[in-house]
Amino acid sequence: MTLPTPWQFVRLEREGRYIELRLQQDLFGWVVVRTSGDGQGGRGQMKTIPCADYPEAIHLWNQEVRVRKRRGYIPV
Repeated sequence: MTLPTPWQFVRLEREGRYIELRLQQDLFGWVVVRTSGDGQGGRGQMKTIPCADYPEAIHLWNQEVRVRKRRGYIPV
């Protein structure tokens, strides 16, 4: 039996823009990494948000996904 992985990834797109959300561990604990930009490769940014523990991180990741879907982004 395989257990579900605690790491999460989703890519959302809208009108040529994209957002990727990752839930992963780094050397200091759990982080949510948000990468966004346009499809042309011109403008983009990456932000790493540190979290105190896994429950906080999964809550933040789910919250970010809900907000982006409300703004019209669609998972691909």
